[in-house]
Amino acid sequence: MYINYLTLALVTAASALALGAVYLFRAPAVGASEARRRSFALAFGAPGLLLLITGLHIVLTWPIPGGYNIVFGEPLAYFGTLLVVGAPALWLGERLGPLLLLGAFGGFTNLVLAWVILRHGMTQNPALAAAMYGASGLGLLIAPAMERSTLARNAAGALLAASAALFALFGYVAYMRHPGLEWFGKWVPIEMRSLR
Repeated sequence: MYINYLTLALVTAASALALGAVYLFRAPAVGASEARRRSFALAFGAPGLLLLITGLHIVLTWPIPGGYNIVFGEPLAYFGTLLVVGAPALWLGERLGPLLLLGAFGGFTNLVLAWVILRHGMTQNPALAAAMYGASGLGLLIAPAMERSTLARNAAGALLAASAALFALFGYVAYMRHPGLEWFGKWVPIEMRSLR
């Protein structure tokens, strides 16, 4: 049975990106209160787990049309994994440099996916979708420099905030459209079409 949960994944990604922006703008310094650091850790872990689960399901089962499974599923699984691993690291007060470096590699992937979305005209609004991926990608590329530069931290935070707004816009527009009969209301996976 087909379950269209891409809306949930988009809004969850928006919340994780917004939290990332807040973290960067108000980054707990080394030695910050344990309670404050742990509150961020718990908050990052929750959307991370949801992104990991939905991303892995998309990657392993391809429930949505064609290449969209790659464009949406793989980044969800990758960043969900980083958030799930990063949450306990933040909880324990570990340095996040290595995870931020992995995030930067994922950010470069998001820049490539932004180009792919434009090249193939994916989504109803390819330019906006590309901007959504591009902003997060640039923010993640800059984030590893946050410990050395307030400017880098603020620039990365602004890019993640912009990306969060775009992901939220896409998610809420999808909530308005996807349930309709002209969109996914009648969608049947390929393997079930022969049963009709």
